[in-house]
Amino acid sequence: MLRFLRKGATSLYVKLFLVIIVIVFIFWGIGSFTSERKNLVAKVNGIPITLKEFQEHYNFQISRLKQTFGELSSKDLAALKLKEQVLEELIKLKLLEDQAEKLKIKITPVEVTYAISQIPSFQENGKFNPTKYQYILRELGISPEFFEKLIKSDLIYQRLKFLLTAPVMVSESEIKEYLKYNKQTLEILEIDLPIKTCIQKVAFTEKDLENYYLAHRDLYKENEKVKLTYLLIPYEAKAKVTEDEIKKYYEENIERFRAPLRVKLKRIFISADQPNAFERAKTIRSELKSFSDFSKFGEIKGEWFEESALPDIIRELIKASHPKDIIGPIKTPSGYLILGVEEIQPQRILKLSEVESEIRKFLEKEKVMNEAKEKANKIYSEIVKANSLNLWAKENNVSLKETDWISQRELGEKFNNFKLAQRVFSSPKGEFFAPIDTPQGILLIEIKDKKPERNLSFEEAKEKVKNDFLNDKGKELCENKAQLLISNLKNKGKITQNDPIFKDFNTKEFRINRYELKEVFSPLISQELSNVGKSGLIEKPLWEKDDLKIFFIQNILPFEGEIKENEVSEAFLNLLREKREIWFKTWYQLLRERAKIKIYPIFEKL
Repeated sequence: MLRFLRKGATSLYVKLFLVIIVIVFIFWGIGSFTSERKNLVAKVNGIPITLKEFQEHYNFQISRLKQTFGELSSKDLAALKLKEQVLEELIKLKLLEDQAEKLKIKITPVEVTYAISQIPSFQENGKFNPTKYQYILRELGISPEFFEKLIKSDLIYQRLKFLLTAPVMVSESEIKEYLKYNKQTLEILEIDLPIKTCIQKVAFTEKDLENYYLAHRDLYKENEKVKLTYLLIPYEAKAKVTEDEIKKYYEENIERFRAPLRVKLKRIFISADQPNAFERAKTIRSELKSFSDFSKFGEIKGEWFEESALPDIIRELIKASHPKDIIGPIKTPSGYLILGVEEIQPQRILKLSEVESEIRKFLEKEKVMNEAKEKANKIYSEIVKANSLNLWAKENNVSLKETDWISQRELGEKFNNFKLAQRVFSSPKGEFFAPIDTPQGILLIEIKDKKPERNLSFEEAKEKVKNDFLNDKGKELCENKAQLLISNLKNKGKITQNDPIFKDFNTKEFRINRYELKEVFSPLISQELSNVGKSGLIEKPLWEKDDLKIFFIQNILPFEGEIKENEVSEAFLNLLREKREIWFKTWYQLLRERAKIKIYPIFEKL
């Protein structure tokens, strides 16, 4: 199956892929191990982090940052503490993998394959597209082997997190308290200071701008630019796929079409912290005479789990059970678990008739792409003989397209190919390139001209220098005024909207429920206000776009209404997710504090 994922090549959605990588995986990679001490970067509880491993992840992160932000200087990387971040994530990886091994958590190649096929960036019309998968990895400079290791590590993390936090539950009383808290009404006085009002008070001379320009000269550059000529051979033809070809593909890739076992479970957890927890678990189990008896212990909803998400011991018990069976008590690291098997969907191979349409589309596209590649390779051999794309086009009366002057980042965005952009900008004028896969077709390009990077003169950059200077000084002035206001407000017994102290500020009073804050304010401000537990001044100003804001909580009104049942159901998953996330973070912090970390001198030299 993994060999199947590496076939084909050519579709792209790099930006979405980068988002997926940031929301789903932040350095959960693994590498090869070596015993030579000189190649060790660190050891975590005796587990090595090799130089090769560190470099793989460091280079991966550098590549991702460049694709997002363009070129980065060594000063930028130092400010980001990238080296330290990579090491810390690798330490985290080793600690979690070690814990997973102790709990006998294993990830099979089939599970990795299935997880990759479910990533939206690699799908087309809701189905996994191996060409898109292969193309995206190539453009990001990641091998399928490395990416599969990343996914495997992420699955280990998710499985470990699920196993450890599954016993963490929320009671109905907790949910109601959670809802009451979020339904509290905050009476707020908001004091705003727009940056434009501060900018208007900034006085400056031509000399001030010149000095600012000299102090920040590295900011005022025109990037290196190129002008390209190119020929695109599009994927436009149609291809015919026979029934025999579809059948052969299905048989050769049968594992791709395996649907895993799924089970719907009801769960009752008895925490080990409770007195006589095991006796309590046995008592509950004895009261569960039939599946319907689960309702005696509250509204316990069934949840679907795939086989790969279940710990080994539970997986084996499920395989031996039937719908409506009750299993347990099962001992877990933090208590006892009783399971009700509501439904079981056995593992099966999807029939050819169920996947025939998907296979046909894939094979049709593969044939079209192969035809385009053959045509591009033939043209390229002629270009090599002519030693120029432009000369070949002239001799064959072929019209080429031409770009404007574009930067490296603009080139990467134009062709959705940042690796190509790096190659072009490291090559001389007149260089032509072998056929390049793009989502639209095969690309043949030649560098027509190049302009080197240069520093802009003060006169060329003057308008931008002025805007940057005013923004910096305006922001500084706003923050000084805000801090002075906060100091004065701390000494006042009562604060009202019409107080003369606010003459240079905009003020407004309003009421808002805690749960509405995220709809009105930025995440930073909504989080700050959500955490407020008592009335009074928030003693730090907060920027939101171009306004500096100060908040005074005049009153917090408790929720006096009735919590409805549907609200409890809706809040259940949110609170459960929050509670489990907090529990897991706390657990990892303790694990990290107890870990024995040895960092070797080679790390400081990197």
